[in-house]
Amino acid sequence: MIPRCPACNARLGADTLCPRCGAELQYIFRSQRLAEQWLGVALQTTRAGRLAIAVPAVLRSLSFKQTPAAKLLHGFLIQQLYRALYENLGRQDWQEARGMLSLLQMLQADNETLRRFAEMIAQLSAQAESNHSVD
Repeated sequence: MIPRCPACNARLGADTLCPRCGAELQYIFRSQRLAEQWLGVALQTTRAGRLAIAVPAVLRSLSFKQTPAAKLLHGFLIQQLYRALYENLGRQDWQEARGMLSLLQMLQADNETLRRFAEMIAQLSAQAESNHSVD
Protein backbone atom coordinates (compact mmCIF):
# COMPACT_ATOMS: atom_id res chain seq x y z
CA MET A 1 0.00 0.00 0.00
CA ILE A 2 1.39 3.37 -1.00
CA PRO A 3 1.36 5.86 1.89
CA ARG A 4 -0.64 9.01 1.29
CA CYS A 5 -0.58 12.48 2.77
CA PRO A 6 -3.39 12.86 5.31
CA ALA A 7 -3.77 16.54 4.33
CA CYS A 8 -4.07 16.32 0.52
CA ASN A 9 -4.01 12.56 -0.24
CA ALA A 10 -0.88 12.85 -2.44
CA ARG A 11 1.28 9.77 -2.85
CA LEU A 12 4.29 9.90 -0.57
CA GLY A 13 7.82 8.71 -0.93
CA ALA A 14 10.29 8.27 1.91
CA ASP A 15 10.40 12.01 2.65
CA THR A 16 8.53 13.47 5.62
CA LEU A 17 7.49 16.52 3.60
CA CYS A 18 4.49 16.19 1.25
CA PRO A 19 5.55 16.96 -2.33
CA ARG A 20 2.13 18.45 -3.20
CA CYS A 21 0.99 20.51 -0.22
CA GLY A 22 4.23 20.82 1.74
CA ALA A 23 2.78 19.42 4.97
CA GLU A 24 5.37 18.28 7.51
CA LEU A 25 4.49 14.66 8.21
CA GLN A 26 7.18 13.68 10.71
CA TYR A 27 4.88 14.07 13.72
CA ILE A 28 1.99 12.31 12.01
CA PHE A 29 4.19 9.31 11.21
CA ARG A 30 5.51 9.31 14.77
CA SER A 31 1.94 9.32 16.13
CA GLN A 32 1.03 6.41 13.88
CA ARG A 33 4.04 4.42 15.09
CA LEU A 34 3.23 5.16 18.73
CA ALA A 35 -0.41 4.17 18.19
CA GLU A 36 0.73 0.84 16.75
CA GLN A 37 3.18 0.24 19.59
CA TRP A 38 0.61 0.97 22.30
CA LEU A 39 -1.95 -1.19 20.52
CA GLY A 40 0.60 -4.01 20.56
CA VAL A 41 1.02 -3.60 24.32
CA ALA A 42 -2.75 -3.57 24.76
CA LEU A 43 -3.18 -6.74 22.70
CA GLN A 44 -0.39 -8.61 24.49
CA THR A 45 -1.62 -7.67 27.95
CA THR A 46 -5.22 -8.51 27.03
CA ARG A 47 -4.10 -11.98 25.91
CA ALA A 48 -2.23 -12.35 29.20
CA GLY A 49 -5.35 -11.35 31.16
CA ARG A 50 -3.70 -8.17 32.48
CA LEU A 51 -6.62 -5.85 31.84
CA ALA A 52 -5.36 -3.24 34.30
CA ILE A 53 -2.47 -2.69 31.87
CA ALA A 54 -4.43 -3.26 28.66
CA VAL A 55 -7.01 -0.56 29.37
CA PRO A 56 -4.60 2.39 29.69
CA ALA A 57 -2.55 1.01 26.78
CA VAL A 58 -5.52 0.96 24.39
CA LEU A 59 -6.53 4.43 25.55
CA ARG A 60 -2.99 5.64 24.85
CA SER A 61 -3.10 4.05 21.40
CA LEU A 62 -6.39 5.79 20.64
CA SER A 63 -4.96 9.10 21.81
CA PHE A 64 -2.34 8.88 19.06
CA LYS A 65 -4.62 7.56 16.30
CA GLN A 66 -8.20 6.30 16.15
CA THR A 67 -7.52 3.08 14.28
CA PRO A 68 -10.25 0.51 13.61
CA ALA A 69 -8.22 -2.15 15.44
CA ALA A 70 -7.85 -0.01 18.56
CA LYS A 71 -11.55 0.87 18.50
CA LEU A 72 -12.40 -2.81 18.19
CA LEU A 73 -10.17 -3.71 21.13
CA HIS A 74 -11.70 -0.86 23.14
CA GLY A 75 -15.16 -2.35 22.61
CA PHE A 76 -13.93 -5.86 23.36
CA LEU A 77 -12.39 -4.70 26.65
CA ILE A 78 -15.65 -3.02 27.65
CA GLN A 79 -17.54 -6.25 26.97
CA GLN A 80 -15.03 -8.36 28.92
CA LEU A 81 -15.00 -5.97 31.87
CA TYR A 82 -18.79 -5.92 32.12
CA ARG A 83 -18.77 -9.71 32.09
CA ALA A 84 -16.16 -9.76 34.88
CA LEU A 85 -18.11 -7.12 36.82
CA TYR A 86 -21.27 -9.25 36.72
CA GLU A 87 -19.34 -12.34 37.79
CA ASN A 88 -17.79 -10.49 40.72
CA LEU A 89 -21.16 -9.10 41.75
CA GLY A 90 -22.59 -12.62 41.66
CA ARG A 91 -19.79 -13.87 43.92
CA GLN A 92 -20.18 -10.78 46.11
CA ASP A 93 -16.51 -10.01 45.60
CA TRP A 94 -16.85 -6.28 46.17
CA GLN A 95 -13.16 -5.45 45.90
CA GLU A 96 -12.79 -7.11 42.48
CA ALA A 97 -16.09 -5.56 41.35
CA ARG A 98 -14.71 -2.13 42.28
CA GLY A 99 -11.57 -2.89 40.26
CA MET A 100 -13.58 -3.84 37.16
CA LEU A 101 -15.76 -0.77 37.64
CA SER A 102 -12.69 1.46 37.82
CA LEU A 103 -11.38 0.07 34.51
CA LEU A 104 -14.79 0.50 32.90
CA GLN A 105 -14.88 4.11 34.08
CA MET A 106 -11.51 4.69 32.41
CA LEU A 107 -12.93 3.35 29.14
CA GLN A 108 -16.34 5.01 29.34
CA ALA A 109 -15.72 8.21 31.33
CA ASP A 110 -19.07 9.87 32.14
CA ASN A 111 -21.45 6.96 32.22
CA GLU A 112 -24.58 7.09 34.36
CA THR A 113 -24.85 3.30 34.47
CA LEU A 114 -21.37 3.01 35.94
CA ARG A 115 -22.19 5.65 38.57
CA ARG A 116 -25.23 3.61 39.57
CA PHE A 117 -23.13 0.43 39.72
CA ALA A 118 -20.70 2.24 42.04
CA GLU A 119 -23.54 3.28 44.33
CA MET A 120 -24.97 -0.24 44.32
CA ILE A 121 -21.61 -1.83 45.11
CA ALA A 122 -21.02 0.63 47.96
CA GLN A 123 -24.43 -0.10 49.43
CA LEU A 124 -24.21 -3.89 49.06
CA SER A 125 -20.67 -4.08 50.42
CA ALA A 126 -21.66 -1.92 53.42
CA GLN A 127 -24.62 -4.23 54.08
CA ALA A 128 -22.40 -7.30 53.80
CA GLU A 129 -19.88 -5.79 56.24
CA SER A 130 -22.60 -4.89 58.75
CA ASN A 131 -24.11 -8.39 58.46
CA HIS A 132 -20.68 -9.91 58.89
CA SER A 133 -19.91 -7.84 62.02
CA VAL A 134 -23.28 -8.80 63.59
CA ASP A 135 -22.52 -12.52 63.23
